[in-house]
Amino acid sequence: MPKRAVYSDRVFKGSLPFAQATIAGGFMFVACVGRDREGRFAAGDVGAQTQACLDNIRALIEEAGGTMKDIVKCTVYVTGREHWQPMNEVYFRNFAEDPPHRVSCIVSGLGSPECLVEIDATAYLGKD
Repeated sequence: MPKRAVYSDRVFKGSLPFAQATIAGGFMFVACVGRDREGRFAAGDVGAQTQACLDNIRALIEEAGGTMKDIVKCTVYVTGREHWQPMNEVYFRNFAEDPPHRVSCIVSGLGSPECLVEIDATAYLGKD
C-alpha cells in the first residue's frame, strides 16, 4: 500500500525529518503540538496551545482535501492535571458536534519543556 507525506505552509516545519502528516489506505495520521507558524509556543497557556494544535491539524487535513469532521480518533497528551480543564474547554469547542473517539493521557513531559499539549489525530479521507 503506498503512503504519502502531507505538508502545509500554514504549519511550522521543524528541522527534524518528520512528515507533518501521512496518508495511507485512505487514513491520515497527524500529530501536532501548539506551535504557531514561526515555531513559538504560547508560553504557559495550554488553551492557546490546544487551539494551535487543532489549527495545525485542520491545516494539514484541509491540505489533503478533508475537514475536521473526517477525524475519527484523537489522542491528547497534557503535561499536568492542571491543564486538563482548559484543554478540554478548547478541544470540545472545536468538536462541538459529532466528536471523534478520544484517548487522553497525562504525561511527565513532551519534546520541548515549553510544550504543554500534543494531539495525535487519525482522519478517514476515503480511498487515496
